[in-house]
Parts: sequence; structure tokens; C-alpha cells
Amino acid sequence: MISVTVGTLMAKRFRGEKDFVGLSCIGEGGMQTGAFHEGMNIAAVEQVPLVVVATNNHYAYSTPNDREFACDDLVERAIGYGFEGYSLDGTDLAACLDVIGGAVKRARAGRPPQLVVASVLRLSGHGEHDDASYVPEDMKDQPFARDCLKVAEQTIIESNLLDPDTLAGWRNDSVAQVDEAVATAQKEAVPEADKEDWCALSTRDLVDHVGEDE
Repeated sequence: MISVTVGTLMAKRFRGEKDFVGLSCIGEGGMQTGAFHEGMNIAAVEQVPLVVVATNNHYAYSTPNDREFACDDLVERAIGYGFEGYSLDGTDLAACLDVIGGAVKRARAGRPPQLVVASVLRLSGHGEHDDASYVPEDMKDQPFARDCLKVAEQTIIESNLLDPDTLAGWRNDSVAQVDEAVATAQKEAVPEADKEDWCALSTRDLVDHVGEDE
């Protein structure tokens, strides 16, 4: 989605809009693809106000970091792209708010595009079939292997930002919304490819006008 975000930012610039910034998230596995490199390159060349938050899960499915890239830290790539780079512990809520918030301010102020690399271990497999047995036990004891959601909740409570009951209510509401969405999707008819409208919403008016002209 890096290229899509960059394109959106360039479109805003062409329309004369001001005071905007784009943020896109990606895992370290996605950082090894051609589309990612192309998007990062054009973002820096065009100097769009972009923030890329990359989560280093330490495994792209079952592929460890040392089989994904050769640099010591992914943030080292920032200088090659023409970005400003920052790294942090992705389980530290305060650090995330500070570093990502700072990156947004710098991008909005006209500084080069920003790359933030957050280190955090994916705590489960990619699906029911994946037991993540390839993750060594000693890695699970590292600080970045903490459950970031539990750490965030603890930080929020200890800082007296919210009480436990409010957090529990938010969690229950989120679960209910997901359950409702799944139930709704399961009731819908199986899509028929030859009858689907494959036009993006942004091009619907254009296609309709072409049809009228014909």
C-alpha cells in the first residue's frame, strides 16, 4: 500500500491541498518486495509527506530476519531511500506515541519522508495450521516479545488514563463488532464473478459517463 499512499499524497498536492500527511503500515516481510522499494523511492524523489511504520515481527511467516535482509537493522535502509529513520520497541506504548507522533509532525513540516521501524514478535502463527514452532524459545523471552496489547493496557492503567472497567468495555465492544461482521458475512450469498461490479468507487462516475456517451 506504500505506492497507493504516495499516489494519494501526490494527488492532494496536484489539487493544491495543504497541511496533509499520509501514514502507511507494513511488516518486515513486505519490505522485501519490489513494490515496496518502488513506493519508497518515488516518495523520497517527490518528497511527499509520508510516514511509513514498519513492524519487524522477526519472522515473515517462518522466514527469520537473517534470511530476509543482510543489514543489522531495517532502519538503516532509511538513508538509502532518502528517508529519515527511527527505531523503537514496538511493545512500548509511550515510545510509539512519541516517535510516531514526532515523525508525523516532521513529515507535515516538510522534512523528508519518515521511516519508523518497530520491533515486536508475532505471538502466534499465520493461521490455525501454523503453530509457530519455528520461533526459538529464547526469543520469546526478549523484551520485544511481550504482548503489546497487555503492556499498553498496563501502561494506560498505571498512568491513570483509563480505568480497567472502561478498557474491558472497549474490548468487549470490539469482540462484539467482529462477531457481528463475521455473522453478517457468513449469511451473504457466495459472490458470482460474472455478475460482480469490479469498478473501483473512484472510477464509477467515469465508467458511467463513458456508457452514456456510447
